[in-house]
Amino acid sequence: MEDFKVLIFFYIGENLSCFLCEGLLMGCINYSCMRMTPNHLLILKNLRADARKSFTHISKDTRIPVTTVFDNYRRLARSRVITKHTSLIDFRKLGFFFRSFVFIKVRDKDELLSFLKDHKNVNSVFGMNSYDYMIDAVFPSIKEFYLFIDDLRDFNIINLELHDVIEHVKQEGFFCE
Repeated sequence: MEDFKVLIFFYIGENLSCFLCEGLLMGCINYSCMRMTPNHLLILKNLRADARKSFTHISKDTRIPVTTVFDNYRRLARSRVITKHTSLIDFRKLGFFFRSFVFIKVRDKDELLSFLKDHKNVNSVFGMNSYDYMIDAVFPSIKEFYLFIDDLRDFNIINLELHDVIEHVKQEGFFCE
């Protein structure tokens, strides 16, 4: 059983409309959708570009009244379209010069997931189809990274792939423009 979220865009006349659908991918699919208006999309794009932007600035940039921006924001937050505001960090400036994506398949996923959620150098963990997880990890050096890989080997690995990041070319650009 897998959870999924889908944005469905369609035109009604000349206006772009959108639904955010969430549900379970199985024989019977249960949907909970929020109808996305053009105002919602404009607000989301502005927040994706700069989450610190004030409602007043969003109002000026989109020509949507500030009270409407606020009401739409609250609606998006209540429906869990907006789940969190965060900052993008240049890890190198904090002394973390080595970054890698680790693809892993193991026999005991629950035990590994618990380890990954608690590990201080794990930035993100993604569930995968051909592997169990894709791990985004950052470390001060390659030495600490390989100590982490040695720890992973204790989890009865079926398959493991390491992909080191050489250059971060684009970051969080989807739905920003």
